[in-house]
Amino acid sequence: MAKKILALLTKAEKMFLDSSIGQSLAKATHVQVQAAAKQARVLRNKWRDLHESQMRSTKRTAGAATRPTNVRSLEKHNLFSAAVVRLEKRLAELASLVTSSPISKSLAKKTVAASKKVGLVAKRVKIAAQAKIAPRVKIAAQAKVAPRAKIAARVSARASRAAVRADLSALSTTQAIQFDRVKQRSALTAAKAGRIKQEGLGARRLGHAASRGKRTQARRDMRSR
Repeated sequence: MAKKILALLTKAEKMFLDSSIGQSLAKATHVQVQAAAKQARVLRNKWRDLHESQMRSTKRTAGAATRPTNVRSLEKHNLFSAAVVRLEKRLAELASLVTSSPISKSLAKKTVAASKKVGLVAKRVKIAAQAKIAPRVKIAAQAKVAPRAKIAARVSARASRAAVRADLSALSTTQAIQFDRVKQRSALTAAKAGRIKQEGLGARRLGHAASRGKRTQARRDMRSR
């Protein structure tokens, strides 16, 4: 750096700018370069804001020329802006070296393989869960349908019984049933006679009547003596 520019810097600022150029920057680690870039942005913004504030103050002063302090602030801003550019460029170089290294490629392949394995396991777990849930859903559906089917069957049975009762009611109102008492008694007598004949009760009745007659005659004979 030119002596004129060095005169503008404090000792800390000079050391910082020296670390952003040459071998110092080449030997710095990724973490160190990141920290330096962050600090360079802070210093650049500081001197930019100060220069803008000084310019506004100069404009408010009628007829005032550009002050040396304004020029010094602008030059410091330019120095730290250049440092930000160098540090960001170095960060990009380090990032490309990391991604293109064999170790990085190997790690990337392992990461992809691991993610595929995790996805496969998740898929199997999902299929197993669905297989367990499906029978439960089926049973629940059947449990819901069964009461409905029973209710429908009951309703159908009730409707059938109601239809039969309606038919009987219609018959009773349209066709009156009339009974002939004489024919009914004749039918009962004929049925009774048939039952007696079928069961052999006629012969037993005749036997009982003959025995009863003999006993009665025997009692009469004894009284006449």
